[in-house]
Amino acid sequence: MNIISREIDYAIRILRLLSNIESATVEEISKILYIPKPFAHKIVNKLVRKNYLLSSQGRGGYIEFNKDLDTSRISVLDIIKDLGGYKHVNLCTDDPSACELNPYCSFTYHLQKLELCINKALDDLKLKDIIFRI
Repeated sequence: MNIISREIDYAIRILRLLSNIESATVEEISKILYIPKPFAHKIVNKLVRKNYLLSSQGRGGYIEFNKDLDTSRISVLDIIKDLGGYKHVNLCTDDPSACELNPYCSFTYHLQKLELCINKALDDLKLKDIIFRI
């Protein structure tokens, strides 16, 4: 299991690219970032639905970064959650009642601490820190 899925990785790369250029087509994004075109299209659609990107309609339409976003407030954790890519460290950190050993298992406590640390690090990493506006 990866904490950052390939989809989230590509989404952040797409946001970074489009924050530094005026606009691009999905085909251009796909070629520049070496993302398979169908996968790029799927990710761009999700980013448009969540208002990270703006798009023009029609064949050959362009995609652009939503410059109205407050990139100092949006975290990588927000992006992960918005795109449906959030994963818990373990089942017991998601639903403690799912484990027959709860509340006696001391490992759950350590996994919960680990999850809190990961979430804090991802929440502290803001979009403005990774888009490198030129």
